[in-house]
Amino acid sequence: MKRKLIALLAISLVALSALSAFDIGGDWTINGTIDQHPEILIGFIPTYGEVTVGYTGLQLMEGNRTELQLTAGAGYVERRFWIDPSSGKENRVMIPLTFDVLQVGWGLRFNQGFLESPVGGKDLITLSIGYKGRYEDAMDSMVAGKTKPAWGIERDVPTISEFFNGFNLDDSRLYPDLRGNHQYLGSNLFFNFFLDAMEDTLTTNDGYTLEFQADWAPYGLNAALDGKGDFYQFTLEAVGAKTLYHYKTESMSWFSVVIIDRLRANWLSGELVPTYIQKLGSLGRQVRGYSSYTYGTEFYVVNNLDLRLTGPDMGVDGLSPRINFFFDIGYGAGRYFNTENPGSNLLSSTGVQLTVSIFDIIDLGYQIAYLIPGNTYNYAKGDQRVSGSFTFFLDF
Repeated sequence: MKRKLIALLAISLVALSALSAFDIGGDWTINGTIDQHPEILIGFIPTYGEVTVGYTGLQLMEGNRTELQLTAGAGYVERRFWIDPSSGKENRVMIPLTFDVLQVGWGLRFNQGFLESPVGGKDLITLSIGYKGRYEDAMDSMVAGKTKPAWGIERDVPTISEFFNGFNLDDSRLYPDLRGNHQYLGSNLFFNFFLDAMEDTLTTNDGYTLEFQADWAPYGLNAALDGKGDFYQFTLEAVGAKTLYHYKTESMSWFSVVIIDRLRANWLSGELVPTYIQKLGSLGRQVRGYSSYTYGTEFYVVNNLDLRLTGPDMGVDGLSPRINFFFDIGYGAGRYFNTENPGSNLLSSTGVQLTVSIFDIIDLGYQIAYLIPGNTYNYAKGDQRVSGSFTFFLDF
């Protein structure tokens, strides 16, 4: 019953997120994000929802946007790691640590725009500062005691205690938020610089964006419960796009071809890097076809190249089929998280995403990726070079 209530809460939040980027009257806006659990309807429905409400009634600079945002989210997700606590590196023959997390998140953000973007109707530069908090309660996987694919075969899923006992550990420094009773209360502060010269619609993309973000989560704000955190992160991302072809009539858009490229560099380090941020800092999360939480070293640089074919409209404004061909390549180096062990990895993949774009917010469909041979693997699938999964969003 508890899990059903969580799922219902997440779905209700998702319903609100469908209003993303639309004014709801006065000086308010709503945006939303979602996530899913792979064991609940094979990941096809959201089990985590997050809503951001923005107030734009203030204006500190004439002609530029001033916004105060409040974010709240809740849901139920899975995390899975192939890291050997004795070495701090991924181990292809070990049984992975698999666990579920009930998480609640909240945040406060202040945005101030400067100058006018050349594409019109938006600010060229937005500076932001803010705070993000979260509470997490990690628990045994819903499939603990059963089997789950790992390295291409079905393996028993241990409880959290069974996993640590197998290494003669009460807990592990690799997973600082799983200490004690596995409860974590954390906060981080951030600064964001965003330059926007991109004209972005459902069917076309032209221009470029540049974004830099710094996150800081000091120990004093991440040590209230048994789970701990102490980390910092710097992210730099550049995106460029060009519409190669667009055929439209007065009544509808029939077909468009867009090429879009993203270059992203990330540095994540600290004494106690929690598991949730390890997902965002893992090279496997950024190269499509690999698993999140894998290939987790302090630094990565990734290039994602997409060729997007969109259209025709499906008779409903804002609804259109899309075929997205992609090629990804990324390199990671530095110490593995929460260890002194250095490592380096080169990952690459190519494939296609077949989706239906809904208001240019959600791209619901299926992804097929081919992992280009090398000493790298999708740890759930083993030696298989083809990896398929449901997708809710394009990666950028």
